[in-house]
Amino acid sequence: MNDSKPLCILTLRLRHERHVVHARQRARDIAAMLGFEHQDQIRLATAASELARNAYRYATNGVVEFLIVKSAPQIFVVSVTDSGPGIPDLESVLDGRFVSKTGMGKGITGTKRLMDYFKISSSTNGTRVEVGKALPSTRPPLDEEGVKRVALKLAKSGATDPFDEVERQNQELLKTLAELREKQEQLAELNCELEDTNRGVVALYAELDQHADDLRRVSDLKTSFLSNLSHEFRTPLNSITSLSRMLIGHTDGDLTAEQEKQVKFIERSAEELTELVNDLLDLAKVEAGKIDVKPRHFEVSDLFGVLRGMLKPLLASNSLELIFEASPELSPLYTDEGKVSQILRNLISNALKFTRKGQVRVTAQPAGDQVVFRVEDTGIGIAPEDQERIFEEFVQVDSELQSGLKGTGLGLPLSRRLAELLGGTIQVESVAGVGSKFTVTLPVFVEKPKGMRTAPAPQQGKLGRTVLFVEDNEETNFVHQASLRNSQYKLIFVSNIPDARAAMRRCAPAAVVLDRFLEGQDSLFFIEEMRSGYSGPTIVTSVVDDPKAAIEAGADAFLAKPVSPVLLANTLRELIEGRSSKSALLVDDDEVTRYLLGENLGKLGYHILEAHNGREAIRLASLHIPTIMFLDVVMPDLTGFEVLRELRNNTATRAIPIIVHTSKELTAEEIAYLEEMEAVPFPKKTFGGDGCEDQLQSALAAAGIEP
Repeated sequence: MNDSKPLCILTLRLRHERHVVHARQRARDIAAMLGFEHQDQIRLATAASELARNAYRYATNGVVEFLIVKSAPQIFVVSVTDSGPGIPDLESVLDGRFVSKTGMGKGITGTKRLMDYFKISSSTNGTRVEVGKALPSTRPPLDEEGVKRVALKLAKSGATDPFDEVERQNQELLKTLAELREKQEQLAELNCELEDTNRGVVALYAELDQHADDLRRVSDLKTSFLSNLSHEFRTPLNSITSLSRMLIGHTDGDLTAEQEKQVKFIERSAEELTELVNDLLDLAKVEAGKIDVKPRHFEVSDLFGVLRGMLKPLLASNSLELIFEASPELSPLYTDEGKVSQILRNLISNALKFTRKGQVRVTAQPAGDQVVFRVEDTGIGIAPEDQERIFEEFVQVDSELQSGLKGTGLGLPLSRRLAELLGGTIQVESVAGVGSKFTVTLPVFVEKPKGMRTAPAPQQGKLGRTVLFVEDNEETNFVHQASLRNSQYKLIFVSNIPDARAAMRRCAPAAVVLDRFLEGQDSLFFIEEMRSGYSGPTIVTSVVDDPKAAIEAGADAFLAKPVSPVLLANTLRELIEGRSSKSALLVDDDEVTRYLLGENLGKLGYHILEAHNGREAIRLASLHIPTIMFLDVVMPDLTGFEVLRELRNNTATRAIPIIVHTSKELTAEEIAYLEEMEAVPFPKKTFGGDGCEDQLQSALAAAGIEP
């Protein structure tokens, strides 16, 4: 309120209950004289009556003052003071939280809502409440003379009988109710009009929602397609490539010249299909905005050195020259080196394909805050009408060289999308029969989001001695023999218990591998029989997954059939040597992936456990607590993320180091989740090529496994 002294129109002392009615009457009369509308007159009268009633009922020495506050605009204020005990729960009353048996406090909050101005102070010495409304804008400001005229006019009007005031109040109430009924009727009409309009709007929104749902469904299908393509195509392709390389590397013996040629054809076909899948996935991910930029500092000269070594073998003949030139003025770049390399690799490999002789020149020049790469060739060139078409997906221009060359038609579209992702562009200039020049312009610096982890190495072990296999299935014996042919064990195979007794009398085996069911009979009784003259370990194998019965019968280990070759070798090494070896739990629904990974981990001295789904993985992890766990993401029951969460929430398995080994392209959110769960991502596409053992050791080191 303005600090200047307000002008007083009238003062009333509340000595009798009728004075409360008098305060209401005078408030309405003054409001009418000041030009307030009928509704505001009633509001001011009601506020004055309510505050006066509170002061009279709950306090003493109540005084009501009607004032004009000289502010801008001026305010008509009703001030009520008393000498009562004050309001102890004032904050609760003002917030509407106070509940009283007498109802005290409701009038104050109601009055506050009706007024433009409200002020209250309360202590044990009394309470003062000021409420008011700004004078109508059509009324000129009041001075002292004007206030005196209002007071004089008010004195002449005199006070009416309280019963007359009650009757007038009832009439006002009836009038207000009639106005409300009229407004309700108007509101009903307006609602009818709005309902008609809303029907049209709702129909439009329904149509828009349908379109949005359709788009969302298409987006979800695309995401599902990417995930399935990544997992279902790349996993078997990686397996084909890895197995082909094992055969070419003569891991399981020599191949004939014709067989080696055939396997190389298989490997080459798998690599071409992998390239197609990778390009298609990269292209789709860029379009969907699901590919991450992982910038780092690097020198262009170092990048050119890598590209030179990678692409030199593609030179068709000695008449074609590949030249790299980087300006010495070029500063280090801070961008995604892998994507820059992918762009240039696509452009250079295309140039080499379509250039018979002459040269392919790759240059890099600074241009302000950008770098300009150019790939120029002396090849067959591109016709003007085809120079934009080559950036369309799956487009391959007809030419004399094209018919003899294979390609996906995705390299250039992907390169352009990657360049745009890095904030750059790709342009082409070409003359048919003369050559082409592709210009890639990229910013020197891009913003940095999140990335992945890496790190460096484990070891091997070997043993010997005799191992007795008691197995009546010839195929199983063949597999066991093939699995251990490179070991130093001497293997003896028998098909029944009597032959096993005879074999044990002839030699003292270092271990016995016993099939649980021989010729239709349970053979667990033989474990106890052997104890009289044999102290070595016994391993029970069976198609019935019941390790508890075997262990209770005295077996040292149980292996469910079909027994993994690596698991068998590691179990024998662990039991015969008499010390616990490192164990690895491989969780993947793809048997080939488990085989390849198990072979490599077996060479590093790991005892292998295998699970083909998430629930089995959780059971085996809780039962064995492996040294390391390799976990696929996409599986038929639980996803890898659900398995990971379950293991981390279990105190027994919380500390197991976990490597997520998957063909799925992980999003930034998924990578962040793995980091939060202390799991190391290890993409399958990085495993199985040259140096796969080094990559595996790096992943183990990143998971905290010492070599």
